[in-house]
Amino acid sequence: MATLDHTEAGFEAMIVQHLTIVGGWEEGDPKAYDRTLGLLPADLVAFVRDTQGAAWDKLVKFAGGEQGAADALCKRVAEQLTKRGTISLIRGGVRERNIGFKLCYFRPNLVADRTGLTLYSANRLRVVRQLHHDAKRPQDSIDLVLFVNGIPTATAELKNKYSSTGWDVEEAIRQYREDRDPGNVLLGNRALVHFALDGELAYMTTRLAGEGTRFLPFNQGSGGPGAYGGKGNPIVGVDGHPTSYVWEQVWERDTWLELLDDFVFDEGGVPGRNVVFPRYHQWDVVRACSAHVRVHGAGHSYLIQHSAGSGKTKEIAWLAHDLSALHSDDGQLIFDKVIVITDRRVLDAQLQRQVRAFAQTQSAVVEIDEDSQQLLDALTGQAAKIVITTLQKFPYVLKKLVGEGAAQQLKDGRYAVIVDEAHSSQTGQAAVDLKAVVGAKSIEDLDLDPDEVDGVPQELLAQMAARGQQPNISYFAFTATPKGRTLELFGTRQPGHPDGEFAAFHTYSMRQAIEEGFILDVLRNYTTYSQLYKLEAQAEKELPKGKAQAKIAAFARFHPYAKDQKARVVLEHYRRVVRPHLGGEAKAMVVCASREEAVRWKQALERIVEQEEISDVRILVAFSGEVEITDPNAPDVGETYRESSMNASAGKSLPESRLPSEFDKPDYGILVVAEKYQTGFDQPKLVAMYVDKHLSGINAVQTLSRLNRVHPDKTDTFVLDFVNDADHVLGAFEQYYGQTEALPSDPNLLSDAAQTVLDRGVVDEEEIDAFLAVYSPDASHQLLSARSQRSYAAALELDDDDRLQFRGDLDRFVRFYKFLSQIAPYLAVEHEKLFQFARFLALRLQTHAEGGVSVADSIELTHYRLVEGETRDLGLGHGEVAPLASISGDGTGRGSGGEVPMGLLGELVQMFNERFGEKLSDADAVRPVQDLIDKAAEIGETEGLRAQAVGNSFEDFARGKEDVLIDATLQVKDVNDLILQKLLDDEHVRAQMTQLVMRSLYDRYTGEGLSG
Repeated sequence: MATLDHTEAGFEAMIVQHLTIVGGWEEGDPKAYDRTLGLLPADLVAFVRDTQGAAWDKLVKFAGGEQGAADALCKRVAEQLTKRGTISLIRGGVRERNIGFKLCYFRPNLVADRTGLTLYSANRLRVVRQLHHDAKRPQDSIDLVLFVNGIPTATAELKNKYSSTGWDVEEAIRQYREDRDPGNVLLGNRALVHFALDGELAYMTTRLAGEGTRFLPFNQGSGGPGAYGGKGNPIVGVDGHPTSYVWEQVWERDTWLELLDDFVFDEGGVPGRNVVFPRYHQWDVVRACSAHVRVHGAGHSYLIQHSAGSGKTKEIAWLAHDLSALHSDDGQLIFDKVIVITDRRVLDAQLQRQVRAFAQTQSAVVEIDEDSQQLLDALTGQAAKIVITTLQKFPYVLKKLVGEGAAQQLKDGRYAVIVDEAHSSQTGQAAVDLKAVVGAKSIEDLDLDPDEVDGVPQELLAQMAARGQQPNISYFAFTATPKGRTLELFGTRQPGHPDGEFAAFHTYSMRQAIEEGFILDVLRNYTTYSQLYKLEAQAEKELPKGKAQAKIAAFARFHPYAKDQKARVVLEHYRRVVRPHLGGEAKAMVVCASREEAVRWKQALERIVEQEEISDVRILVAFSGEVEITDPNAPDVGETYRESSMNASAGKSLPESRLPSEFDKPDYGILVVAEKYQTGFDQPKLVAMYVDKHLSGINAVQTLSRLNRVHPDKTDTFVLDFVNDADHVLGAFEQYYGQTEALPSDPNLLSDAAQTVLDRGVVDEEEIDAFLAVYSPDASHQLLSARSQRSYAAALELDDDDRLQFRGDLDRFVRFYKFLSQIAPYLAVEHEKLFQFARFLALRLQTHAEGGVSVADSIELTHYRLVEGETRDLGLGHGEVAPLASISGDGTGRGSGGEVPMGLLGELVQMFNERFGEKLSDADAVRPVQDLIDKAAEIGETEGLRAQAVGNSFEDFARGKEDVLIDATLQVKDVNDLILQKLLDDEHVRAQMTQLVMRSLYDRYTGEGLSG
């Protein structure tokens, strides 16, 4: 390495020296640059003349000589660069006088293509120092410009923080923003990317826009390429620069041409104004995967743990195209098809657009948005190289293949399967069916003893063959939050780790994404609330302790009074703290525990909005399907609610598909959700989240991460959590802040789980063989039920708790087998047989729900208080993280066996009160509110309130009714003096209570109920 001096000129000279001696570039003369054309005309002409002699001779003839031809070509290229953009011309060439000219030759896939390699080597890559590019500002110069065949492709501003100026990369960024004219032909239209770098950090942008220019990090991460770390670059030895990868790797001749060929693309709009250049990790992950495949071929798995903010959709598109054209060193195409799996039943529109945008041949990409026949045609046809589909279509393709010659054709191919979001669905039956459709592993490959397979249906053995790793399928699985099973299924064993932990093949961590500013840390303003309750038992009865305690807790937490108090906190916080952000367009999400809770939350929020005449908050709700109210004590029992009708405006329902775009409008501020939009929901205006649901592990991370999307004006996020412990939430995030690891599973767990099922004495082993003799995916339920009837009847003879425990044993074995059968080196036929039987038997038993425990009609909430805790920055990045476990051998199903402990309801309520109600006082009483309503109703009968309610709006009915509230308060004996004084002294409290009481009376009189 050359001796370094500590000047910017020395830094620049060192880079150019490396490029010209090692990197395959030539140094150019800045005086050869034509400022008007934005080209090195001599290089452009020489390249065309040397590589396309016949076409050049035609142009010379038509243009009247060499100079005329040169002028015509350069003028035409300049015009087309301005009109179509640089990347379009570099890839597609240009026509002058109807003569076609290539402007660059890319490396051919086949090593034997000598002509292609000769043309490729003729490309002229030239680096020019100190290019005075602007005639209007002749003193300005760009430190480095990278030309390909005379066309500018990149510029770079270099700084050396150890020089006399002390300037670093920030000064280079400032220069681009403030001292460079974005309208200049070189900077505004020709160069595809602009680099700002010093010896330690690198940034880049594809569009200069003055002060509005956004530079993105182009750093490896402090842990190095594909490894856990934060922002920046790894520390290197005293003789090197942390940013040396830029000129030693990225700008290296072959790599630079590959980037132009395979990675840089124009997203549309004004040509050259929406260019995409990959961030370092995006380029590196594609390069790393392809390099491994090129050496090792098909049949391997690659887990890519890339955080939100990584640009995953673009990574998938780049990887799909790279793999579709990947050849081995001997010139063989490695994959016949690339299959991109998105787990959403409706294909991801953004993913489709991105993959197609990269395609240089549009017919090479097929989106399966119709039926399974379309998927089969794409897999068996020659045109489609990349197929985008959902996993759910493969079972139907498998059925179509029965008896068709195409079945073996598919198994003879090699496939790259890219999984958009790797999680538990990859251990499901649809994932096995994918392998059954295209997997090459045969029954013979199972290496089973003849005695094992005697009498076993061939279809069952084929299922076994489809479960494990297939020699002709490579998996590339993307996720930000891998579970233990995902790591073991797709991950890579860590060398040197004593327990053989699995980790991702490539990592872009949550930490790096946060530090680089691509996502926000959602735990920086985390407020927890505690809920204090006191209950009273209205009847005495003996109940199972565990179930009754859970029901008591749920009764208290989901009580309408408790919800009303939380809803008031949400509205007050949203209006005071959240709404002012983002110019008044900040939004919030309420996360609920169930679909019925989502209905109740929306009703509670809208009731308060109406009562307090709030005009600046509108609310939407999101849940799937229908919600029928079955609680006999609910005023709207029997009502059915749907998302679309609850979001109706002006009497017109809002289709589910339009909800995200509607919520994006300024009119709406709060979205109430239940198991919907907690993952895969990209809304940068989301600033706050109100959590009324237990969250743990990956679910906590995925749910709260809806807040992490960046917005130009978004600096803070807020979480108000009514349920969870903040430290538990922090622990969940710590697991995914860096590189997640998982311990390998105990191979004996499957045998142990199978033995537990058999030891119950319920499953008739002879009946398993009878069941499998008629088993097929299309077999009738009636036939399969008949062949499992003895075991089913034996299960029904168990008492409720033993049957629940047995069903848990079945579920556990089925769950273990689905996963372990995909990673085990050897499978036992008896386990496959038990799996098919146990899965069906467990489904049958689900129709016999165990007797429930009801406490709602026997207890009453008497006191409640919502207590705000401290707001904390939870401090990501400081906790110890243990490897995940894929599956656990602890326990044997859901039950624990033995006699179920019982307890008296009164004693259980007392235990609950001791835990949650010790700090409550008379001021927290709830029951007097209902007494007030009842007393107000008595008064109303004598004062004609019923007649006033009928035919009037609620607003007209409630106006001027505070005297009714005061009269009722004075007449209710259980209202303590503190509450009475509060009503008399506090106008706001009095108005709220009046609205609450009058709303109850109005609903009672008009029969509207809570749905009104």
